[in-house]
Amino acid sequence: MTERTHSITSPSGPGKSNSSKTLRRIVFTCCLGMFLAFATGAVIPPTTASAADPLNYSLSIIGLEADSMKPVLTTFEAASLLKADQDVPMLSIANLHQHIKDDIKLLIKIMRAEGYYGGSVTERLSRKRNHFDIELQVVPGPRYQIGDIVITYRDPAPAAQIQQQIRQNLPLAIGDPARAADVITAEAHLSRRLPNLGFPFAQDIAQDVLVDHQTRRMTVTFSLKTGNRQRFGDTRITGLQNVKDSVITRFVTWSPGDFYDDRQINDLRGRLSSTGLFAGINIKPTPQEDQTADITVALIEAEHRTIGAAAGYSTAEGISGELSWEHRNFMQEGNRLKLVARGAELEQSFSSRLEIPHFARLDQTLSFEASYRRQDTDAFFAHTLNSTVGLDRMITDHIGASAAVELEYSDITDSEGNRNFYIAALPIGGRWDNTDNLLDPQHGWRLSLIAAPTIGMDGKQFTFVKSDLRASVYYPLATDQLTLALRTRLGSITGTDRETLPATRRFYAGGGGSVRGYGFQRVGPVDAEDVPLGGRSVTEVAAELRWKFMDNISLVPFIEGGNVYDSSLPKLSGLRWGAGLGARYHTDFGPVRLDVAVPLDRRTGESRVQIYISLGQAF
Repeated sequence: MTERTHSITSPSGPGKSNSSKTLRRIVFTCCLGMFLAFATGAVIPPTTASAADPLNYSLSIIGLEADSMKPVLTTFEAASLLKADQDVPMLSIANLHQHIKDDIKLLIKIMRAEGYYGGSVTERLSRKRNHFDIELQVVPGPRYQIGDIVITYRDPAPAAQIQQQIRQNLPLAIGDPARAADVITAEAHLSRRLPNLGFPFAQDIAQDVLVDHQTRRMTVTFSLKTGNRQRFGDTRITGLQNVKDSVITRFVTWSPGDFYDDRQINDLRGRLSSTGLFAGINIKPTPQEDQTADITVALIEAEHRTIGAAAGYSTAEGISGELSWEHRNFMQEGNRLKLVARGAELEQSFSSRLEIPHFARLDQTLSFEASYRRQDTDAFFAHTLNSTVGLDRMITDHIGASAAVELEYSDITDSEGNRNFYIAALPIGGRWDNTDNLLDPQHGWRLSLIAAPTIGMDGKQFTFVKSDLRASVYYPLATDQLTLALRTRLGSITGTDRETLPATRRFYAGGGGSVRGYGFQRVGPVDAEDVPLGGRSVTEVAAELRWKFMDNISLVPFIEGGNVYDSSLPKLSGLRWGAGLGARYHTDFGPVRLDVAVPLDRRTGESRVQIYISLGQAF
C-alpha cells in the first residue's frame, strides 16, 4: 500500500509555517485528549478515586419483574460482579465500566440459558459527583421452545425396542422451553438409563443444539455410542474374613446370562450397606470377550460387635439408663443378636433379641425375643416374663407388615388386688413410613396400626382385641430450618371390661412419650386414693414447631393433649392439655432433647413443671 502525503506552505515564509504547524499539533492533541476522556467517562474528577471521596454506585434491573423471569434475576444476582462489589469502593471509572460490560454479557448468557435467545440489555448511566446510578434495561424477547429431539447412534446401534426404551421417560419434550438446564438433565438421564438396559460400558454422550431464530425453535441432538449389549457373567466376592459367602450371594438377584441391569447392582450395594457388616463396598463390572460382564464385589469388613449406652431423665420417672451389646454377624450368617439392660426408678428390664434377616425371602426378618420386666408405678406393681416370635416383611421401600405370636406370664398387684395372668396374643400390623430420618425427621409421614387378638387366664378365661393406631406428619415450612410436626394416637380395647384386663395391658397416658406436662400415667381416671386405673381407650394429639436457628441447636415450642377412657372407643372430649418449650442439640447420631412442660389442666397435688431429657425427638 502506498501512502500519499502533501504540505501547505505559507506565503509568509518558513518561520510562520513551522509555528502554524506546532499550534495545530497542540490544538489537535488537546481535542483528542478531551474526546478520549469523555469517551471513557473519565472527566473531572480524575479517573482514580481518593480514599476520602471514593466512587460508589447503585444498580437497578428493569424488565425482569415478571414471575417467569425470576430464575434469570436470581441467577444473575448470585453471579453479578456489580452486585458482589456494590459495597466496595471502586478504584476507577474504567473499572466500573468494565464491570458493567461483563454483567451485560453475563445477563445475556443467563437469558439464553433460560431460552430467551432474542433478548437484549442496554445500560443507562447517570452521575452525581462520585455516585453513579446504573440501570440495566432488559428486553427478554420471546422464549424459544424445543422443536425436535433427535437421538442418533454410533455403531453398533441397539435394537429398535431398546431404542424405544432408551427414549422413554426422557425429561424433555417437544414444546418445552429451550432451557439449557433441561437439555443437561436429559443428557444425564440418558447416561443413567443406558446401564439399566444392558450397556454398562456406554461411552460419553455427545449433545448438540441448533437454534433457528426464524422459527424460534431449538433442535436437540444426542449422539450415543452404546457398544454391545451385555449380559451378566460370573460374580466374584473378595475380602471376606468372618462373613460367609452365603450372606452376600442371597442378595444377588440376577442369574448368569441375564441382561445387565445397573439397578440390580445398586440394589446389591444398598443391601450390603444396610447389614452394617462392611466398612467398604466396591462393585465393579468387567467386560469379557463373549459380551458378558463379570461382577467383582470387593468388601472390607467392619467391626461386628458394638457396646452402647444411653441415659435419660424426667421429673416423674427419674433417671434412666440403658446398656446394650450387639453382634451383627452372629453364627457368621449376618444374624443380629442384641442384649439390652434398662434401669429406671419405675422400671427395670432385661431383654434379648435375635434377628434373622432375609429369612426365606429378601426383605423378610424372623425374630425371637425374650424379656423380663419389673415395674413399680403409681398404677401397679408387676413382674413380667415375655417371649415373642415375629415375622416382619418390607413390601415396598415405605410399606411394611408384621405378625407375631406372643406368650406372657405376669404377677400384678393393682387396685384389684394381686393376680397372676397367662397371656397369648397374635399382634398383626402394618406401617407406612416415608420420612427422611429415623430420629430427626423433617418431612414425610408415618402411619402404623397394630391389632392384637388376645386370650388371657387368671383363674378364668377371657378374650379381647387391643388396637393401636399412631400417625405423625412432618412438614417443612418457609425453609428447612422450620418444621411443623403433628402426631396423633388412637387406641381401643374391645371384648372385656377394664377390671378384667391385666393392668399392664390397659392404656395409660401422661409423661415424656405421651402428654408432656403431666406425670407418668397421670392422665386418665384415678380411684379414690389417686391411683391411676388405666382404661380401654386412649386419645392423644400433639403439635411441635421445630426451629433450627443454628447448625446444631433448635428451639421447639409444643402443645399436647390426651386422655384415657373406660369406654372401648376413644373420644375427642375431655382432653387434658400440656404445653412447653424444648431445646435440641443435634449430633451425628441424633438430637439430644430437653423439654420443659407445664400442665394446662393441673389437678390438686400435681406438679407445676415437668422436665424431660432423652435422645431423639419426642415423636
